[in-house]
Amino acid sequence: MSTDPGKGADAADAARSQHQDDDAALGELGYRPELKRTLGNFHTFAAGISYISILTGTFQLFYFGVSFGGPAYWWSWPMVFVGQLMVALCFCELAARFPVAGSVYNWGKQLGGKHIGWLGGWMMLTATMVSLAAVALAYQITLPQISDFFQFIGDGSGTTDAAKNAVLLGSVLILFTTLVNAFGVKLMARINSAGVLIELIAAVVLIILLAAHITRGPSAITETGGLGAGQNLGYFGAFLTASLASAYVMYGFDTASSLGEESLDPSRNAPRAILRALIFSFLIGGLILLFALLAVPDLHAKELSVDGLQYVVLSTL
Repeated sequence: MSTDPGKGADAADAARSQHQDDDAALGELGYRPELKRTLGNFHTFAAGISYISILTGTFQLFYFGVSFGGPAYWWSWPMVFVGQLMVALCFCELAARFPVAGSVYNWGKQLGGKHIGWLGGWMMLTATMVSLAAVALAYQITLPQISDFFQFIGDGSGTTDAAKNAVLLGSVLILFTTLVNAFGVKLMARINSAGVLIELIAAVVLIILLAAHITRGPSAITETGGLGAGQNLGYFGAFLTASLASAYVMYGFDTASSLGEESLDPSRNAPRAILRALIFSFLIGGLILLFALLAVPDLHAKELSVDGLQYVVLSTL
């Protein structure tokens, strides 16, 4: 088989031309590019979907949704998606117009001036610290159930064993991810892309296994369990509270655009990555939650509102 060296040269020239166009677009915004463009389509998609992290979010707060809203809380998932889709479409427009690093921070500066950008930057920093800590603490919900080996502090029965162990596991995770980022975006992108691929495969396998163990019909997701009775807003108030479990998962998709200065053709790839990350998360997460509610042996089991999806997986599979 013969190869044409001319085609390789043409591809390299096209890539250089694209880089120059991307950098020129930043120059028009008064922004001097400083980072290398090494991330492709899947890298940016993986960045968005890894921040959403379907399995982490659903496993962490499924119990919360069920305990406050019962099985009917599932309907908050598509409702939250519709609202977040409106936000995502706005982000897509901004990502295409301002393909810079920092997303919300730089968008705010371009649209509202330095003061708005400053405010957006601090809000984003605060939100990131809270989100990172919350997600890292989720290790405690899952790992000790997989093996007692991960309960390093106490045996888990003490009043503070779980909290202290959660801080230890979370700190190790944050330290590891900090070191990965310190080594550069290429290593981060490789590890992140591999992790996302594994997560997507695992999520699909989980959906199939839960679907194979369905024990009841779709009417199960209309049950409210009498929650909200006697309260001023009735079940509506309980449902709004439970919907936080869904809202907690479907955010962070703008991470795909935060890497604009390190991405290839970001004005096209970033908006697509934002939408793909949100839509994939909605479909996969929604099916996991639906089939979990239809497959769990006892829909009214106390463990469902305490251990959540972990209980469903252990009792069903």
